[in-house]
Amino acid sequence: MDTHSLRFSKEGTFQITVFSDLHFAEYENTAQGAKQDSRTAGVVRKVLQHEASTQLVVLNGDLISGYGTTSDNATRYLDQVLAPIQALGLPWAVTYGNHDNERFARSRELLDYESRTYPNYSLTRNMGPRDLEAGVSNYYLEVFAAETSHVPEMLLWFFDSRGGAQPHDWVHDSVVQWFIDTNANLTNKYNKAVPSIAFFHIPITATYDFQLYPGVDTSREPGINGEKVWWQGRGYDGKTGHDLKFMAALSATEGMLATFSGHDHDNDWCFKWKSPSATSSSAGLNVCYGRHTGYGGYGGLARGARQILLKQSTIKDEVATWIRLEDGLVPENVTLNATYGQDEYHPHQLPQRTELKRNIDMVEDMSQGIQLHLPTLYLLSLVLFWWKFNW
Repeated sequence: MDTHSLRFSKEGTFQITVFSDLHFAEYENTAQGAKQDSRTAGVVRKVLQHEASTQLVVLNGDLISGYGTTSDNATRYLDQVLAPIQALGLPWAVTYGNHDNERFARSRELLDYESRTYPNYSLTRNMGPRDLEAGVSNYYLEVFAAETSHVPEMLLWFFDSRGGAQPHDWVHDSVVQWFIDTNANLTNKYNKAVPSIAFFHIPITATYDFQLYPGVDTSREPGINGEKVWWQGRGYDGKTGHDLKFMAALSATEGMLATFSGHDHDNDWCFKWKSPSATSSSAGLNVCYGRHTGYGGYGGLARGARQILLKQSTIKDEVATWIRLEDGLVPENVTLNATYGQDEYHPHQLPQRTELKRNIDMVEDMSQGIQLHLPTLYLLSLVLFWWKFNW
């Protein structure tokens, strides 16, 4: 496979599956730990079975609980994280999180191992400043049209929000300047502002500000709002403002459509952020959480992953995104466009379900000689339950 060229499908679409907060390696050397890791790998497999159109997997931080493993075996857990993705022949890109850089795991060592061991699948890079303070997974990837082209249709930006053994848990100012300069160079190179989206583990402070006021409206920002936002810099001194330069750079980037974070296991909503410095005509920036994927770490939400669908025909204007749970349900499905934050959704309707696309389990009723799909049976039970209590 050509790992250096991501391309839209012939139908003009590009789909990304985003797994966040997998937290392998907790309760090491116990049956509980092994069971958790196995269940987490199962989430990855099941989601990718349902989302058979996925072209890129993004692992958006906290792959490993670095406080739970030992220094000489962190890479063994990385192998477990990547195994179900590699088995499907899919490429991946990583943003390392705060728990990937703990006492017994180092994100720099994990990146080095990932690059050496999986050169045909890993797209993770370290293009940013080489200063140790800057973190490691700062880079961009280009996505091209299906036909031969030297000008990308989309840029995917990845940033290391640091934390863990590096107490400064925000994107470093030197990385922000690298981003500004590199994006300007790309704009000059291609003679246009290429549409883009960004990934980083810890959410920006604007997320916390929005949660406080005006607050998350489940009709306009559907999703789970289950905990106080842990913004960039909160872990360092509990104060806001450390990521002001990063937020300003994101807001000022022409063509930046949306950003995606993890970190807060009980949140998975999106909102429209308008920077105070933005012009009155600015549509604002769409800012999203992913979904807690792993059975390690805190949180009681059903596990799953965020999906991102980009279309060449509308790439300058919108991003389609939804949450896919491991059981196949889609509880949230929104379009991030100019009117997101004004459009009303109806989160209390029955969630959607699709059958497995890569592999469908069948149950045969031997007495009747018919076959029944397990997902269909489960959906019928949900419909009957809903009917009973609503009519």
